[in-house]
Amino acid sequence: MERPNIPPDSTERTILTAANYVFTAVFALEMFVKVVAKGLWYGKHAYFKNGWNIMDGSLVFVSMVDFMLSFIAFGSPRIFAILRVFRLLRSLRPLRVINRAPGLKLVVQTLLSSLRPIGNIVLICCTFFIIFGILGVQLFKGKLFYCDGPDVESVKNKTDCLADPRNQWINRKYNFDNLGQALMSLFVVASKDGWVEIMYTGLDAVDVDQQVS
Repeated sequence: MERPNIPPDSTERTILTAANYVFTAVFALEMFVKVVAKGLWYGKHAYFKNGWNIMDGSLVFVSMVDFMLSFIAFGSPRIFAILRVFRLLRSLRPLRVINRAPGLKLVVQTLLSSLRPIGNIVLICCTFFIIFGILGVQLFKGKLFYCDGPDVESVKNKTDCLADPRNQWINRKYNFDNLGQALMSLFVVASKDGWVEIMYTGLDAVDVDQQVS
């Protein structure tokens, strides 16, 4: 809700500042009560032995630092750059809702537990991408260049193209001249609508320094 162009003395800014102080106090009080009831480090149910409590504690710490920097900033304008960073971290506060909603918490835990098998699948996909990227470099390296100019109907190769100073011998945006470009082209082929153009360009490729047919 907070907009950077709100005047400092406006009603909206005053309400947002007051709400920030209230939420900071409530979150800090909640953390204090939990630490007193469960303990900080020691004990079976200690506060910092639960990952969700660690997240809540981190957000409370960020809010407290932001609270202190807000007062320091009035006397030191240089502190505003650091203050902006901590105000950006306040956007993580909605994550506290996850700990309060059992259904949402279960979904997040399921997603986190699936990261490991997803990582294995991504590794296999990357392996195949590299294999086909190397194959693409072997087959199409330097073969996707074309002549761009006002009259290119009779152009057959790079020499014919550059014979006219108005022409340019340029490469396709997606090509296979190196492994990096090949992987980018394969990613476009696998995920975007531009794969048809890349396919027809590969079909029309002739040879190195030859105009595509």
